[in-house]
Amino acid sequence: MRNMEAKVVLDSISVILVRPRFPENIGAVARAMKNMGIPRLAIVNGCSPLHRDAYKLASGAEDILERAEEYATLYEAILDLGYVVGTTSRPGKERRPLLTPKEMVQKLIPISKGNLIGLVFGSEKEGLTNEELSLCHLYVRIPSVETFPSLNLAQAVMVLCYELFQSTSLVSKSSALLAPTEQMEKMFQHMEKTLLNIGFLEAKNPKRIMRTLRRLFGRSQMELRDVQILQGIWSRVDWILRRKKAS
Repeated sequence: MRNMEAKVVLDSISVILVRPRFPENIGAVARAMKNMGIPRLAIVNGCSPLHRDAYKLASGAEDILERAEEYATLYEAILDLGYVVGTTSRPGKERRPLLTPKEMVQKLIPISKGNLIGLVFGSEKEGLTNEELSLCHLYVRIPSVETFPSLNLAQAVMVLCYELFQSTSLVSKSSALLAPTEQMEKMFQHMEKTLLNIGFLEAKNPKRIMRTLRRLFGRSQMELRDVQILQGIWSRVDWILRRKKAS
């Protein structure tokens, strides 16, 4: 039973590489995933997972490369996921709170049954942008010395996958079914439009406050019913605004 539950948890995890530049890193990532029992890999706007140099470093994990899905944007890659984790080595007020890998696991394991989860890693050179991180529900930073905080891509993937593999004994028998990212994004788009209409957001820079709101709601692990209630609130506000304009 323990092994079956662990497999269910690990099968729910996807590793998503955004703009990877080197096929060798993709191959090394696939091998790390295979070691930890995580089978799902997605590539966003990067080099091909089927490149011969990726195969050289996969070393037994070729099946992960061959099943890998490719997307043009991060948004497309996460539409079906219930919870998305962004990784970063850089601090900043728009990248808080930053969890450690162990803290991340405490958040993910209880919701891993019945929900698809994505671990998102940025390119080797730039990492993830603020806009890409705004699509994530929480942020993780792997502790390292301050003078050299950036890890090799495959090493970073291994650290997070290892923590998940080690912690599968924490899985609960049931967990809440979270709203898929596609529904969350529709709600956020509606929210932004409504908040602009009532003058809460700055018309010239609405994304600044919206990124904060995304982090706030992302940490709350919203179920579909929660999202539907918020959609209903924005729709009611829109209706009142239209009624006032018509009177």
